Amino acid sequence: MKRLICTVCALSLCAALLAGCGGDASSSAPSSSSAATSSSEAADSTASEDSTTAESGDTSAETADTARLDAIVAAIEAVNPVENPRAIDDNTLTYDMYLTTDNIVAYKGDVTNNQSDCALVFAAQVKEGTADQVVEELTAYRDGLASNDMYVEFADKVAKSADARIVSSGNFVVMVIAGVNGPDYAEIDTAIESALA
Repeated sequence: MKRLICTVCALSLCAALLAGCGGDASSSAPSSSSAATSSSEAADSTASEDSTTAESGDTSAETADTARLDAIVAAIEAVNPVENPRAIDDNTLTYDMYLTTDNIVAYKGDVTNNQSDCALVFAAQVKEGTADQVVEELTAYRDGLASNDMYVEFADKVAKSADARIVSSGNFVVMVIAGVNGPDYAEIDTAIESALA
């Protein structure tokens, strides 16, 4: 008898669950008129967001000025050649320089691949309003390089890194470290000023 009561209770519970999960077809599927209205509202909302984005000056769609970046790097490297250069890539940007990549539209640069040298030329086109943050991040990177004074044989590299130039002009930011056997920073300053003019 107990088994029969348990079985009846279990079946009634299952029936209640199935009834609760079900629904009539008209309530679960939107009518074609309400679906059309939802599509229309979504399109209007997107159009409204697009116009707001354009008005607020959102720079997520800024066009990269690669020709200008190429010219800046070439002008600076003409004065401060980077021996055995390795192109700065996304990994260098993120894991070595600790830059916030969302702030950068485009970049170009080289760093020496010689253990005994420290030459670096880097130019970035940054999003509107982010130049100060990029300068701060590059300053922290420079300070990190300059604090590595544990080894006497790297003293000249540390000195050059400590004097690294970080300059911004409009939406362009430049960082330059003179090579160990490179020019003094007066020549580099002139090259940077000319390249960013």
